[in-house]
Amino acid sequence: MLAKFKNMKRAVKDTRGAAALEFALVAGPLIVMICGCIELAVIILLSVTLDNATDIAARDIRTGLTTMSNTPNATAFKAKICSNMGWLSTSCTDSLRVDVSTFKTFNDVKAPTAIQNGQFIPASSFSYTIGAGSEIQMVNAYYEWPMFTPFLSAGLTTLSNNDVVIRSSSVFRNEPF
Repeated sequence: MLAKFKNMKRAVKDTRGAAALEFALVAGPLIVMICGCIELAVIILLSVTLDNATDIAARDIRTGLTTMSNTPNATAFKAKICSNMGWLSTSCTDSLRVDVSTFKTFNDVKAPTAIQNGQFIPASSFSYTIGAGSEIQMVNAYYEWPMFTPFLSAGLTTLSNNDVVIRSSSVFRNEPF
């Protein structure tokens, strides 16, 4: 009996492997947090890229370079935005939705509802109207991005499939062209 007690006492004092055990307890949450930080950085990069591409395409509307005659549909306008997306240009057309609206006054401008019940509204509900000179335009671009880290979706606009929706919007008055 005394020999068993000595072995148990020796085992309690033995600290070999303690660092490995402590790392095993901390490694899982640490890896999830690192992945979350990386994913958040990618989402911020995507947001900035979409903002820049939308601003470039919206500037073409503002200055009269893009009109209903030379860019007759939303698909052609999406291609203009996607051509400025750089690192995302290959998957851009499938993930991007655009809404271009014309208004008479700035008081009439209201952001459209693009998502209902966790789904994008049908493509036919998105408008594509490029106004004439001195009219007010609103350009909205929505990019769907798949999420890998589950705890980030709580603070972002997500669809029912947990994809994040990044939105870029630009409101301006067309130049008198």
